[in-house]
Amino acid sequence: MSDAATPGHARPPRPLVERFVVRVIWIVLAIVAIAILWQGAIEAFKPPAYLIPTPFGVLQAFSEKQDTLVHHASYTFSSALLGLVVSSVFAISLAVLFVSFRMFAQASMPLVIAFRSMPAAAIAPLITLMVGRGVGTNIVVVVLVSFFPILVNLMRGLQAPDPTTLELMHVYGASRWQQIRMLRAPFSLPYFFTGLRIAGANAILGAMLAEWLTGSRGLGYLILESGELREIELLWAAILTSVSAALLVFAVTATAERSVLHWREQ
Repeated sequence: MSDAATPGHARPPRPLVERFVVRVIWIVLAIVAIAILWQGAIEAFKPPAYLIPTPFGVLQAFSEKQDTLVHHASYTFSSALLGLVVSSVFAISLAVLFVSFRMFAQASMPLVIAFRSMPAAAIAPLITLMVGRGVGTNIVVVVLVSFFPILVNLMRGLQAPDPTTLELMHVYGASRWQQIRMLRAPFSLPYFFTGLRIAGANAILGAMLAEWLTGSRGLGYLILESGELREIELLWAAILTSVSAALLVFAVTATAERSVLHWREQ
């Protein structure tokens, strides 16, 4: 009898590529089911065409306006990705400083909370005046709305190790950096990816918010423009593209988490 069939032996984890393909298949099936329900709701309730188009009309907009959608989506996605990278670096640096120096954390945390509490829609015009209309404003707004989940979760992860283990490392003469590198950082990885998944969706929304307020290109700008021009099919296509971008970021971060933390499944 093989080890796989022997009682007490856990099934080996499926390869990463296989899990990704299975996830894609489920997503495609979900999209098909939503399209069927969408068409059925239109047939049953007959809403005005200027309010909700048919799935075929949206699909036709995807086909006819493919270049426009790709152009604006790439701008939004790149802005969100750059902002997410900056947010991660910013959050990691602050989390390490806060955990290492408690006095610094007590003095700085109120400023961080105040910075996070500022409404992005209210200060976006000020950001535009400082950095101009373009990707700079998008990145600043993305950082504003996405760094805090990473920071909070990462601080919880860095503080997760057992105090007895930390004391043992201190007895053996481990420096703060060695404690972070050898103990705190491995413990914090699951918390970091949790914050990153939350921040990823916020990053897409933050980039679109900046585009709405500044009138620059991107999915946010395309949604406003198509709404003003009553191009309802294109409007819905842009909305679905933004939702797909947020789901893509979530899926990529979840896949990265399983790839980095595969040892936890063994």
